[in-house]
Amino acid sequence: MKRTGIIIVLMMGMVAVLSAQETKVYSGYKELVAAVKQEIDAIDTEGFHEKYVEGLKNRKPDYILIDVRTKDEYQAGHIPGAYLVQRGVLESHIEKEAVWEGFRHAVPKKTDTIILYCRSGSRSALATKSLMMLGYEHVYSLDGGWNAWHENYPKLERY
Repeated sequence: MKRTGIIIVLMMGMVAVLSAQETKVYSGYKELVAAVKQEIDAIDTEGFHEKYVEGLKNRKPDYILIDVRTKDEYQAGHIPGAYLVQRGVLESHIEKEAVWEGFRHAVPKKTDTIILYCRSGSRSALATKSLMMLGYEHVYSLDGGWNAWHENYPKLERY
């Protein structure tokens, strides 16, 4: 009888612990994005521009630039050198050799520097969080996304 009592107490304790770990529910998309932006690293357009110019000089950037927008958005204009891996398939495609063979690039390693961007920085923030959860160590969201980049640097050479 004592064993049954101990088991019941342990089970009640486990239920209490699990209940305390409830998932945060957000009021909407904007609140979710704002919360995620507090948990990730971002790079501003000026900081990325420095990395971009250095990549041009070296003919080999020290980062992987991923555009997570739609194909139509990408075709309308993108940062030269960016790989299109749409937000909806990023998590499943980031490790697929066939995807990266198509880009003529090695599959990103968990230790590579990856910079993600979208139109305004919201989708790329969520994508950054996803890659962090998959174990990628150096992932950044471009603050302000394509809009901020294109406003500050509308004409760039391709490398």
